[in-house]
Amino acid sequence: MEPHQLDDALTLFADTAPEFGRLGLSNHGPMVAEALDHLGHPEAIAAWAARYRTRLDAAPSPAVRPLSEEAWPGALGEGDRFPEWLALFEREMADRPAAAVVGEWVPRLVPGSVGAAGHGLIRTAHGLRGLSRADTAPRRLEVAIALAFWASRYQELPGPPLLIGRQNVPTALAELPYLPEETPQEHLITTRVAHVADIADEFEQAVASLGFGGDAIGLIDELAVGGARAYLRNTAQNPIALVHSVTLPLALELLLPWLSAEDHSAALGYAWQAAAALHVAYAIDRHAPEIEADDLPSPDELVAGALVSGDEHALKLVEAALRSYARTREPVLLWAARDASVRLGG
Repeated sequence: MEPHQLDDALTLFADTAPEFGRLGLSNHGPMVAEALDHLGHPEAIAAWAARYRTRLDAAPSPAVRPLSEEAWPGALGEGDRFPEWLALFEREMADRPAAAVVGEWVPRLVPGSVGAAGHGLIRTAHGLRGLSRADTAPRRLEVAIALAFWASRYQELPGPPLLIGRQNVPTALAELPYLPEETPQEHLITTRVAHVADIADEFEQAVASLGFGGDAIGLIDELAVGGARAYLRNTAQNPIALVHSVTLPLALELLLPWLSAEDHSAALGYAWQAAAALHVAYAIDRHAPEIEADDLPSPDELVAGALVSGDEHALKLVEAALRSYARTREPVLLWAARDASVRLGG
């Protein structure tokens, strides 16, 4: 792999806003560029990035000063303060080792992991994996931008997820509550997920039903498999929303090595809570027979299909699904990834 191709794309995207368009959709450019690099296709980055760049908005004007130590808690979740957050994290990444910055700030941000449909966490994870392969200025800036986006779109859910229950992942997912029928469909995932607060007590109790046996990657993979099943059962509803029920927990896999061991359980709990909220909001059918296919696509076929589709969600899903499939051999991961390339491409 040639690191400069990813660096060039990150430099291109550094001048763009973390969200774009009238609805405020998340900018997937840096995440997809890093995923392509990790998949061993750096030659595809430049053309894809150039096409995607045309959809994006310009970055907001820089802040005059970064957030202070006293001011940052009150600025969590305030999207219009992204420039101040970015100034803070640019200073942090310039003055301190990346591991120290991540180790301090990610535990502060994980309670708000569901914000922007989890893209703050996911973008940070991709940024850190890129930085772990080569410590360059564009990659350090990308981590600063990702953390600033996460902080500015921070969104908490009801109750602390303590992972003290006795249920396994499939049972806990199946028994999550549903939103009331009169809940608006909403255009944005974040807005729909916010309605979880309407059933706060039920949601908190259901989240607490999941137990954790200490195998962090095992729990992450189970959540990803559950997300893939939910995606396949509910593609007629909102397939893009449920893509994130796979990519969000698998993004945490990339973050855990940057955290101290004592912070792992809390991070896992909040990733489960965020994934659970996506299921509550969008996984309407949770009990249909598992959708199966006659054939299992190879990794090369999956990557080729995602490249042809050009869709940002499909490309990220393929990379994440292949990572989990290598450990679990769960075919639903590959079927979901293939479906996303066909369904979302074009």
